[in-house]
Amino acid sequence: MKLILQRSIPALLTGLLLMACQSVSAAKPMAFPGAEGFGQYTQGGRGGRIIVVDSLQDSDKARPGTLRYAVKAKGPRIVVFSVSGVIHLVKPLEIKQDFITIAGQTSPGGIVVTGSETQIDANQVIIRYLRFRPGAEHEQGDAVTSKRHHDIIIDHCSMSWANDEVASFYNNTNFTLQYSIVSESLNNAGHAKGSHGYGGIWGGQRASFIHNVLAHHTSRNPRINGYRLKPTYQQQDELTDIRNNVIYNWSKNSAYGSENGRFNLVNNLFKPGPAEGPLRFFQLWDVDDNKPAGQAYIAGNVMSGHDDLSANNLLAIKIKDEKHLDKAVVERIKQKFLVNKAFNDAQYPLDYLQQTALDSYQTLIMDGEVGANRTRAGIYQDSVDKRVLAEIAAGNATVGNGIIDSELQVIKGWDAYAQEFATTAASTIPAEYLNDSAAAQQWIDKLGAF
Repeated sequence: MKLILQRSIPALLTGLLLMACQSVSAAKPMAFPGAEGFGQYTQGGRGGRIIVVDSLQDSDKARPGTLRYAVKAKGPRIVVFSVSGVIHLVKPLEIKQDFITIAGQTSPGGIVVTGSETQIDANQVIIRYLRFRPGAEHEQGDAVTSKRHHDIIIDHCSMSWANDEVASFYNNTNFTLQYSIVSESLNNAGHAKGSHGYGGIWGGQRASFIHNVLAHHTSRNPRINGYRLKPTYQQQDELTDIRNNVIYNWSKNSAYGSENGRFNLVNNLFKPGPAEGPLRFFQLWDVDDNKPAGQAYIAGNVMSGHDDLSANNLLAIKIKDEKHLDKAVVERIKQKFLVNKAFNDAQYPLDYLQQTALDSYQTLIMDGEVGANRTRAGIYQDSVDKRVLAEIAAGNATVGNGIIDSELQVIKGWDAYAQEFATTAASTIPAEYLNDSAAAQQWIDKLGAF
């Protein structure tokens, strides 16, 4: 009792608040077994009706049975697939209605979305085991993008062949991108600014990017957003966590940016490739001795083939146009920028799967536990993801230096690629799941288990 009385009232209130937040987190169901990061408690369409996608067609008008119809439907919903193959979008796929789970793992042979970008303009969204590959013929855009929304988790998806960024997610709240492949942006493919083969812009208020692969992009690997581009939250709440990813084969920039933001860059493996980009873990932009650079915790990262940089991450942290700054100014900027403890959010404390950068490389690249690698029939990885992972393992590229302008440089054609998803497996959805949301949730969780 004496010890309790000696504690300050503020300390007691802080402790009670932390316990209350932990209790709330504990009471919430996980998005699915294996969900990590700040988006792990996303509810998606849990408890909602089951909508079956039984057609690969798309049109301006959302027709029953199509993916567009499923995403435009209102109310909580779990979207499952009785078809396999390629969905050619006629215009961007806009997810605007909250509370949706899209379970690509229910497809008998797998789903590819091409022709245009997918825009997540909703809250409470779960997307798993889908491939988003727009292709060179689509208008300017990303493969998948979302900004200024909350409670989103994207898991085990494969994204590529876009002519802006491939996967940009920023200024969201409670967001996770995990176990996904972000590969082969299209460098010269019609972007208004010219060459634009970029990985993605990442950031947000409690935004996690964990166990992903970025490969074959000129730049933005990733571009950490920082506090800019019309955020909907206060600057002190900006927090981006990037850990246990593999970044391979950049030509201009690996990770950079984060103006006025806070981020962790922890236990990632950077592997230079034939595009021969600069050996950097991170580059600060738009800073000088009088401009705030934000703050970062950077530790445990590995630069493959460069033991000195792996042992001392500070050696691979640079400032843009650093050569024009006085050495003392450079040191002061870095001292203000770097902190010695990882950022977290006291109201949303997280327990991560603890992995070193080398362990993550084993999991993602050698074991292949990444990308849209499961269907209703079990584990399945398409030829695109197999090739990209093999190139990373070998440290090479199939075409040139790995930076491409068209998907037709790396596949024989869309008809041949579509044949990879043809299957004779059962296509109907088991009747016991169609009218029982709880049973359907258990089914999709089982199919998606990893």
